[in-house]
Amino acid sequence: MTTPAQQDRDQAAARVDRLKQDLAGRLGTAPEPGAEDAEPMDRLVAAAHRLLDAETDHEEAARRLVAAELGARHAATQRAVVFFAALPVLAGLVAGALVLFGVLSPGWLPLLVPLFAAGMWIGFAPVRKVPAVLRERTLAAWAGALAAVGLVVALLPWPSATVTVVATVLAALGTAGAIAGLVRESRIP
Repeated sequence: MTTPAQQDRDQAAARVDRLKQDLAGRLGTAPEPGAEDAEPMDRLVAAAHRLLDAETDHEEAARRLVAAELGARHAATQRAVVFFAALPVLAGLVAGALVLFGVLSPGWLPLLVPLFAAGMWIGFAPVRKVPAVLRERTLAAWAGALAAVGLVVALLPWPSATVTVVATVLAALGTAGAIAGLVRESRIP
């Protein structure tokens, strides 16, 4: 299925091709230098002007297509990061409540606070329509989701302490990755 922007670009490209063929045909029958009749040369110049106008229209249609594709990607990224941001925000809130009520030790706060802040930034900060920003925000959202899953796994009671340690390390790495992605995003012009 083609979009209106793709159809506009394709129609402009077809018009440019037709005008190029027309101009090439006219060049084959160009008047001799020094001929007294200027009308064939005027038609040739008019055809060249139509071709230039058509090429300008084609370039503009191509720019509109790129802008439309970027807009669609931007909207999809905004929807996706809101869903992914729910994981670190909820995990941070629940674990913070567990710390507040004394179920968890306050030693978890250095992991919970950055995870919660990263989740809030991922979900609610505006996303600019720049391809590099979209990529960084998506990576940060994935890292934040991984950190939230690692945190939940780390907080569950396991018979082996190894699972808790590995999950805590994954949560810390995911949180660091999310924050690093958000910092890189903020530095993109």
